[in-house]
Amino acid sequence: MEIIVNDTNIFIDLYSIGLLEALCELPYDVRTVDFVVAEITDPEQSEALSVLATEGKIRIESFDAEELGEIITEHSSVPGNISIPDCSVCYYARKHTATLLTGDRQLRRYAEASNVSVRGVLFIFDELVANNIIPSQQAAAKLRELVAINVRLPKAEIEKRIYNWSKSQ
Repeated sequence: MEIIVNDTNIFIDLYSIGLLEALCELPYDVRTVDFVVAEITDPEQSEALSVLATEGKIRIESFDAEELGEIITEHSSVPGNISIPDCSVCYYARKHTATLLTGDRQLRRYAEASNVSVRGVLFIFDELVANNIIPSQQAAAKLRELVAINVRLPKAEIEKRIYNWSKSQ
């Protein structure tokens, strides 16, 4: 089963629109790292993630001392505003030949430059519809909810999906 490694913003976005559990229904091995979990400060979001981890739907990985050293060394050589949690998910995805899920543009660019496969929240929506986890009209409605709270998303791609999904039966 393909591994997908989640960055913080993906969890927050999906939780905000009620689709965090739906992510875990996709045919992927959903993982994240403890640095990402530590960034989730909202108690309700943290609890929801903890429940999914306890149920075995999301794996939360930790690093040993050697790996932490490699992440810190990598972080010190990265240009821009890439955080240690960002470096940690990129490191994990690269090490496990996994797809990184993020909405962070700088992390996306860094990961792609590091030969890591990167996808965003729209990929999740596409997969939720393709795998019949949510109907296309619900996907369109949830995408409208998301765009109302996350202005950084690609508007043209969103509008295309909303149009196509709203008209499908």
